[in-house]
Formats: sequence, structure tokens, C-alpha cells
Amino acid sequence: MRPYFTVHMLVVNALLIPLCHGNPDLTSTNVCSSIQGPPGVPGNNGLHGRDGRDGREGPKGEKGDIGSPGQRGVQGPPGKMGPVGPQGKPGLLGTKGQKGEDGRAATPCDMGRVAALEAGLSTLQNNFNKLEKVLQLLQVKKVGQKHYATDGRVMNFESARKKCQTIGGLLAMPKTEEENKVIQDFVSFYQNPAFLGISDVKKEGSFEYITKGSITYTKWSQGEPNDYKGKEDCVEMVSSGSWNDKNCGEERLVVCQFEI
Repeated sequence: MRPYFTVHMLVVNALLIPLCHGNPDLTSTNVCSSIQGPPGVPGNNGLHGRDGRDGREGPKGEKGDIGSPGQRGVQGPPGKMGPVGPQGKPGLLGTKGQKGEDGRAATPCDMGRVAALEAGLSTLQNNFNKLEKVLQLLQVKKVGQKHYATDGRVMNFESARKKCQTIGGLLAMPKTEEENKVIQDFVSFYQNPAFLGISDVKKEGSFEYITKGSITYTKWSQGEPNDYKGKEDCVEMVSSGSWNDKNCGEERLVVCQFEI
């Protein structure tokens, strides 16, 4: 019976409630209130409405307190070296050391040994200086006790002679076939004739070494020396290894010799 009653009451309410609201006489007789049934079961919540628009940004707040320091980062690479600082003041003078024992007097034998050592060191130093200058040149070849060297430069006879002398040598003076062949190798490599330390400047037709003395070995080309136009007082070596008298003012390959 309850479901039927409930339905019935819902129908009656649907008909009378609008009538009661529009008629004040009925409300005064409590007719409307007497016919209202018990409250119904609450309905389900409706769906949420759409989100509203974001409001405008508010004013900037006050500056907050300083936060606690973070962890220390990894050390970066070292920077460039700075300028040298000013020189410091001299330190304090140290204490004086104890006096050493008196040495024995040198004997004549000791003096001789010292002199011999000094002479040996002097010779060694001179040889070292010569060798150091030789190594400044690009190519070095050895024959017996002689070293022949060149850096490929060309000069006139007098300049070539002085250059070799400056570095402790002499302009090449071949006195054997083997020595002549070494100089020929330089001439062939650089494709340039080389001046020899030989000339007849002092006496025409009488060739001698720049260290004085008549030449003891020759390798003249056929028809040479011919003193062409009376102006050929120096000697050059060509690629074949043969010699030819030449004008001293022309430029030729510089080959120096050293006895080390």
C-alpha cells in the first residue's frame, strides 16, 4: 500500500501546490498544508559547473628572507698565471760556518797535473765549439779526420772564405780523390757549383791553397784553367767533380771543411 500511497500523494501535490500558491484563501484554511505528504528522498548532486576565469594577478608581495646557502659546487679549472710579483726583501744572513782544515801545499807534480787538465779542457772546449758551429749547417760528411759541411747558401769567394773562417773552418780544399768526391756530392745535391779554397790571385797561373802552399791535387776540366778575359782567379767545382777557374765575384755554393 505504501508505494501506491506515495504515488498518489505525488500526483495530488503536483495538482494542488500551484493552486495553493496562487490562492490565498486556500492557504488560510490550511488545506494545502494538510495535504502535503512526508519529505521525499534527497536527489543526487548535480554536475560541477565549469571553472571560472583566472583572476588578475595580484600586487607583488614583500621580499622574503634570504634562504640558507646551498651546497658548494665543484672547483673550476685554474685561471691564467698572473703577473710576477715584486721581488721580496733579502733574507737574513746565515751563521758563519766553521773553518775547514788547512790543505796541504801543492807539489810541482800537482801543478803539472792541473796544467795538463786545464789544457785538455781547453782543447775539448775548442773542439766542442767547432762542432757546435758545424752542426748549424744542414749537411755534414766526414773523410778521415776532416768534416765537410754546407747549408746550401751561395756567396762570392771572399764572403765564402770569411763565413767558413767565422765558424772555425776553412773553405773546402780537396787534396785527395775521396775528399773531392764528398764536395761533388754537395754540388750535385744543390745543383750549384762550389768555390774551392784555391786561387792564383797573388801570381797568375800559380794556384795555391788559401792556407798558403802550392796545390798537391788537381782535377781540371779539359782546357782549364784558361783565365777567360783575364778575370778568372778563383776555382769552382762543377757537378762532374771537375775544376774550372772562375771570376771571384760570382756567387757559388759555400762548402767548409773542419779538422776535428
